[in-house]
Amino acid sequence: MKIATIEVLPIRLPLKAVVKLSRGVSRTLDEGKQIAMVKMTGDDGTVGWGEAGPSRRWSAETTHSVTTTIRHYLAPVLLGRDAFDIAGAHRAMNTELAPGMDPGQPVAKGAIDMALHDMVCRRLGINLPSFLGSKLTDRVDLSWLVSGPPDPDVIAESVRKGFDEGYRAFKVKVGNDPDEDVANVKATIESAPGCTVWVDANQGYDLDRALRAAKGFEKLGIELFEQPITMTDFYGLKKLLSATAMNISLDESAMGMPLVIEMIRRDAVEGLVCKVQKMGGIHYARQLCEFAGNAGIKLIGSGLMDAPIGFATSVSVFGAFGITYPADLNGPQHIADDYLKTPLPMDGRTALVPEGPGIGYEIDEDKVRGEFAYDLKI
Repeated sequence: MKIATIEVLPIRLPLKAVVKLSRGVSRTLDEGKQIAMVKMTGDDGTVGWGEAGPSRRWSAETTHSVTTTIRHYLAPVLLGRDAFDIAGAHRAMNTELAPGMDPGQPVAKGAIDMALHDMVCRRLGINLPSFLGSKLTDRVDLSWLVSGPPDPDVIAESVRKGFDEGYRAFKVKVGNDPDEDVANVKATIESAPGCTVWVDANQGYDLDRALRAAKGFEKLGIELFEQPITMTDFYGLKKLLSATAMNISLDESAMGMPLVIEMIRRDAVEGLVCKVQKMGGIHYARQLCEFAGNAGIKLIGSGLMDAPIGFATSVSVFGAFGITYPADLNGPQHIADDYLKTPLPMDGRTALVPEGPGIGYEIDEDKVRGEFAYDLKI
């Protein structure tokens, strides 16, 4: 089967809530969840779907950049290629857009990668875990994302809402004033007794503030601290590791395998965050998961407020490699409507690994081309 066509379809999904990072709001309600959908068709008519849902406050890619990148650079070098040569497709994309500290426009490449895996799996009549040759669990527990002002009362209200909806794990966005962040985390713990709680700074602290915050979090019993400082501060990350018993898990620092390997060489990593889109797709996410498993490094799953394609892909990858720590796949918490014909399988606030062929969903293409279609004006 050859790759015959690659189409990019920008869409906008409505949001019911926003996420506040240390740099500001990830997306406003007016912006909505903007996505570049990718429809890939083989020369035998088999169709695969992927999506790119970047956040400009998290990394440098935007919906505009991934759309033009796929249309003008990635798609042309893939047309006519053997769809089953996924590694070859990535070599072609990396030749066209060179990797750097990350895989080089990883969210754009990840959308192509998802569509390619989906198409190949549908052609074979199997689901993604079967293609990956592993399925260590068929369910992934989800977490509630806690973000907001330095106001413990507001934070507690958000946590109680998530608790009432059935969530039993809570990730708290930090990275601002350490004392205020510690107060927010304390309010979270008190409002969700017996639940899993961890913190994520998204590179928001400098080393001194990270050390102050770490002392406060550790006193509260927090065991996992996600991306406290800048992704390239190897010295600071190593110093944090020696200063706290918490697991310092790297997210932005784990954008690509070469950087992950360098962090390990420098003894600057204990945990890794797997985001399928940030890694450049399933091909590299698989490498990260296998590497972490073989190296005995803690692995947690996360996403970029993923819409259903990214969500289902992540659940399948996390299930394949047995990620048991609650996953920060917060699309259901924030996205108000989507493009699926039928909802993805859930058991309360636990996502079930899709069993259908491909990544395991059915797209309502009329919604993609109709009510959710979005003019990016490019």
